[in-house]
Amino acid sequence: MMRKVRIATLILMIPLQVCAQRERYLTLNTTKVRPLAMGGAFTAVGDALSAIQFNPAGYFFEQTDDIPRLTAFLNPLSPFSGGVNHNELFSGEGSKVDDVLIGLSLLMKSMSFNFNAVQLGFMLSEESLSLPEVFFEDDVARVQGFRQNHSHALVGRLKLADEVSVGATANFLFDSSPDEPQKRRSDFGISYGILLRPEKGLNIGVLFVNLPDSISQYRLLLERLVDESVNIGVSYELFTKTLFALDVRNLGEESGMVIRELHLGIEQVLLSQLALRAGYFNKGKGEHVFSWGLGLVNDSLLFDFGKKASRNFYLNYAFVYEKSLAVTNRWHLLSLLIKI
Repeated sequence: MMRKVRIATLILMIPLQVCAQRERYLTLNTTKVRPLAMGGAFTAVGDALSAIQFNPAGYFFEQTDDIPRLTAFLNPLSPFSGGVNHNELFSGEGSKVDDVLIGLSLLMKSMSFNFNAVQLGFMLSEESLSLPEVFFEDDVARVQGFRQNHSHALVGRLKLADEVSVGATANFLFDSSPDEPQKRRSDFGISYGILLRPEKGLNIGVLFVNLPDSISQYRLLLERLVDESVNIGVSYELFTKTLFALDVRNLGEESGMVIRELHLGIEQVLLSQLALRAGYFNKGKGEHVFSWGLGLVNDSLLFDFGKKASRNFYLNYAFVYEKSLAVTNRWHLLSLLIKI
């Protein structure tokens, strides 16, 4: 009798185990692929786009002259998935003005003006990680919920000296709740950053995040950034090919949502046109997050004909394995952004 009960119990547990294995796809419009592949350890890493969210003081483009430059990033994949599924993309609550920005972002993701020590730019329709459960499904080209869950950003960076930069990002956030997923709410947040370069290859970054009280958990998933938190990071580039990064989350007043966490990341560039990435952090209570990813086609291949390699890659993929006692999330993130 007991044997039959055990067998029946195991049979009943199988659907629960299957339900606990969840796939998550963010492929429409995101710049967070590289940071999340490195475990979110990105506060002290400079980048042309990802730094807008992780430390605006690290938002920069390589420039060897004093000529003002206007740079844009085009998103060639989104017009296909967004166009084919446009009825789902623009379903639910939203505004006409924001719909124009969403439509524009399907082709042009970002634009930047760079002159000497000043860098100004904007980024459109960054895909949110904190989607209500109803919008997640096993579809690589998922667009459901995007209209209700995204953000736009304005960014500015000032280089005070070769060793010191400061920056700020203003975020216009849109979010929806699990109870009313089609009805969106909006608010405004801002983040400030400092980036120090005391010696060649060594970066020290500080990020202060201020999120609105109405959606204070907007960046909690995977990014682990909470309202009024101070986050510190260190990165070191070894032999110009290997980058090590370490972040400490929430060094300010501790929040009930997240305690202090250590995030680790590494990036290895091979043959200038391939980047391999990996990362890890522990959320506590048996919740571990592992990540890996890659970048393909260095932007120097088109602009410098491969003479000067950078760490900005056009095609980026990240896989994040989030393991807890209750559920396992497997995140897949993909972006293709072309600089012109």
